[in-house]
Amino acid sequence: MRRMISGPILLTGAGGDIGVSLAGILREAFPDAILLGADCDPAAPGALSFDQFFTLPRADAPNYLTALRGLVRENAAQVVIPLAEAELARLLDAGAIGLFFEGAVMITANDRALSIGLDKLATARCLQKAGIPVPETGIVGVDQPGDYDLIVKPRSGQGSKGLLRIRREDFDFHAKARSGDIWQRWLKRREDEFTCGLVRFGGMPTRSISFRRTLKGGLTGSGEVVHDARIDAVCREVADALDLDGAINVQLRMDKGEPTIFEINPRFSSTVGFRHRLGFQDCVWSIVNRLWLASGSYEPPIAGTLIERGEQEIIRVPQAAAI
Repeated sequence: MRRMISGPILLTGAGGDIGVSLAGILREAFPDAILLGADCDPAAPGALSFDQFFTLPRADAPNYLTALRGLVRENAAQVVIPLAEAELARLLDAGAIGLFFEGAVMITANDRALSIGLDKLATARCLQKAGIPVPETGIVGVDQPGDYDLIVKPRSGQGSKGLLRIRREDFDFHAKARSGDIWQRWLKRREDEFTCGLVRFGGMPTRSISFRRTLKGGLTGSGEVVHDARIDAVCREVADALDLDGAINVQLRMDKGEPTIFEINPRFSSTVGFRHRLGFQDCVWSIVNRLWLASGSYEPPIAGTLIERGEQEIIRVPQAAAI
């Protein structure tokens, strides 16, 4: 597998932590490949992780698609991996999501997973229709919430950008300024928040990995590997509801004993480096699947394994398992 890709691999929206993690993963998995990165910020911290780094227009710029097509062609990229949700949304709107993009193998989740996961209201409605627990959700300025505290957030976008936690009695005060955004019932059990990597491809069964996590700056700062049959089952249900073909990330909290999903990120997430080192190699599996090669077996990591993000990513295996 290590030598099956020798042509350039291009990662776009690659200037941040996810791009840096994936650059390390791909350099190890495909040592003969040239790694190309691109971002709208030419001085992005991730630039130093790539063999070459290019500047692209913002995904909402009129010339974004033309510039991206030109970059792929001019560098004869063998694989292209868009990382930012804004890019994925633009490519989806343009009908450019598929197996190939300008001759390069394109690595994304399928259209249905993207269109639903990129719209937080569509996510809630799709999962609710499939019988999967979600918090009560509505549109600010259209739907009135019940008697519970709330999270208000944009319908699209990644991370904690634009997220507001408010008491129910303060909702009307904020409603005008946040009209068109979505509200959700606030799932307050912060200690019971989980982030789950989820993959499914043709010829490969659904695989998932779950961390109970603590946030730091909007990202997973630390976490613990958990094996929970309820979470595993709901991840399989999500894969079925989305007709999943690809790799995504599911975020949930326990609510009245049920895994309750409040968001889906239809892309590689900030824990991709941790997951890879623990054997859940979602990015590598995505690439080899698109090249019609076997993904190999998967042995889940030991429950209780700890992850921690500091200056470096740290993994601590339970002492009994390490002996």
